[in-house]
Amino acid sequence: MTRFDADLHRLATHLAAMVAAPAITTAADDTALVNRARRALRHCCRTMLADLTPGNADMPGQVPRLADVALNPVGVLDRMLHDDPPRLEPPPPGKAREGVAEKANGQWKRLADATEVVVHEWTSSDPDSRPTGEHAWTRIADVAALTQAAAVLDRHLVDTDKAALSVLHVCSEVVLVADHARQYATSGPLPHAAPLQPPPQRLAPQLVRGLADVPAGMARLCILITRAGHLRPSMIAALATAHGRSIDAIATALTATAPPGQRAARDRVADALPHHGQSLATVALACRTLESIEPDDPRPAMQMRELRTALNPLTDRPRLAAGNSNQQALHAALRPALGASLAIEGASLSHIRSARWYTPAEGGLRLTWTKIGDDHPIHEALALVGAHARALLSKIPPPQPPARRPYQAPHEILGPTLHHARPSRYSHSALPPAP
Repeated sequence: MTRFDADLHRLATHLAAMVAAPAITTAADDTALVNRARRALRHCCRTMLADLTPGNADMPGQVPRLADVALNPVGVLDRMLHDDPPRLEPPPPGKAREGVAEKANGQWKRLADATEVVVHEWTSSDPDSRPTGEHAWTRIADVAALTQAAAVLDRHLVDTDKAALSVLHVCSEVVLVADHARQYATSGPLPHAAPLQPPPQRLAPQLVRGLADVPAGMARLCILITRAGHLRPSMIAALATAHGRSIDAIATALTATAPPGQRAARDRVADALPHHGQSLATVALACRTLESIEPDDPRPAMQMRELRTALNPLTDRPRLAAGNSNQQALHAALRPALGASLAIEGASLSHIRSARWYTPAEGGLRLTWTKIGDDHPIHEALALVGAHARALLSKIPPPQPPARRPYQAPHEILGPTLHHARPSRYSHSALPPAP
């Protein structure tokens, strides 16, 4: 996963601190830096909202009206984010505030840097991992909160800048629309947004320094096999063989060190896992007569080596996993390990259907290669692996969600601060009324 959640949390926390201390943030005297941060924040909100609402059509007419805000606040917000905020020229601080200017400039620089990092993490992530449907509302609420906080900062700057009335109206409009959009997005339950993933070509193997890292390593193996550019039959055979050994090592360690109250349940799982390992060995055997001319994606093999290095000691000494933390880690690794088996099945079938694997043709004086037929043993072997993995997954309880999320969402961080900066003190006449 990417660091998007952590970087977004850092941006929202810093923005909340700036909104809560207008006396300091308005003392900045570096005009270029202030406007750079304002443009970066607007660009961040514009980019995220455009990706979250790809089917959102432009609002009809030239100027959104109050009726449009009530009917489609997200659409109006998207329209208002199209343009960069008007440039502001904060006056130089007086002598009494000269000491605060340096601190204020530092705050605006950190805001600009944090915003640019968030934009980079968002735009460089895998588009398929960005939230859609109901899950997108969580990020829409975040964009609305960031936009509203940015507009509140602009409003503070306008007060010190003595800008034209038109600039004041623009700030008031954005605050009003962003507040409506944020309340609209948070009016229902907001599911936790899944972490963003890097694009397939940027996925790298994960280090497995010990048993505690095995669950994450298994999950990464599943992703790497699924998104591999190409895997030859010999590579699939090697992965299936090594994966079967890993599953056997995990099963042996779990049963050899099981607490008395859990021994019966773990024995039932352990009895089924060796059969799954045998089905993986059957896949490796069926791949022996197959060939492909394309090179292997090396990342799944690198990830498998990491896992085997951590699990190899358990083959002869399963008691090494007797500790409670090791037991929890191995138990948590079962589901992603079975997911990796399904990834082996899916990747193999994909290569067969796309005619990237070949089998020797029968008859003739010269060795020729042909597409794999429906009667080849590889199909039965893969079907057996998939059936075993799905049956075992149905017997393993799903992991419990964490008690608390590691990072707060921006709409949660900025909510209390924005509550004291509600647009009620701004004139609703900033937007034309409905006809």
